[in-house]
Amino acid sequence: MKNIVKLLIIIACVKTASAQQIPLTSQYMFNPYLLNPAVAGSEDQVVAALSVRSQWTGLDGAPRTQFFSMHTKFGEKMGVGGYVFNDELGPETTRGVQLSYAYHLTVSDDAKVSFSLAGMLFFHDLNKAYLKPEETNDEALYAMKINSVSPDINFGVMYYTEKLKVGISAPQLLQMNMYGKLADANNVNKLTRHIYFYGEYKFAAGDKFEIVPSTLFKYVQGSPVQFDINARGVYDKKYWLGASYRYNNAIVGMVGMNYKALSFGYSYDYTSTDLKNYSSGGHEIFISAKLFEKEAKAENVKFQ
Repeated sequence: MKNIVKLLIIIACVKTASAQQIPLTSQYMFNPYLLNPAVAGSEDQVVAALSVRSQWTGLDGAPRTQFFSMHTKFGEKMGVGGYVFNDELGPETTRGVQLSYAYHLTVSDDAKVSFSLAGMLFFHDLNKAYLKPEETNDEALYAMKINSVSPDINFGVMYYTEKLKVGISAPQLLQMNMYGKLADANNVNKLTRHIYFYGEYKFAAGDKFEIVPSTLFKYVQGSPVQFDINARGVYDKKYWLGASYRYNNAIVGMVGMNYKALSFGYSYDYTSTDLKNYSSGGHEIFISAKLFEKEAKAENVKFQ
């Protein structure tokens, strides 16, 4: 049992160091639904997005993550959405599914507030191939659920206008066990409650140029608060160039473009921790499509 707990502690420490159990992308500002289910229904199209991320390139067992999401308006005041993800970190693979419902209220001529509740389901897999030969004979290993399922919920609220969006969400509210009823004093077997606070504002800087600063605060129980500071410049609503500073973690460069209904983005993470001595950084590709645009009515606010 001691060896199994030690393995889980190592995984938990890596995730705690980045202040997250749920994986995030560096280009979340282009797909805020990954942060907050209240985003669903805030646009007049079906929005589908794919992110592929490789972190700490060059390290064996380094995190690799893929996200696919889709959300849309349903009726005049509702939104529905969902995402799936696959996250690999050393011996652990986590797959997740979220399905959400959002309700949007008009609070002024150009502003709305949305509330959302989402159901989450996580599938955990601990790969015995990473264990030492003597550990694979540990009876506790076979008593533990190597493949397990954990349900949970996510709640989100967002205030938005054409230029401003501010939201807070709290995934993993129930803090369910990951690997069955495995008991340990370090409490590394539980899904930990997260709090995300995100905000951004668009500034016009001429006829064809916009500057969009944004920030994300992340809190995970048992870890210090972490934050990102981001800024990007957008030319002619088609091309963007941006940078992000992730506190005590990384500096990120971003570039991308819009082509008709499609958006493409690439980001590079330069690690600022001691891992930079062993890793060449992180790479991420983002692709999204806005499909089946609905005719906007006067009372609707288009959220871009």
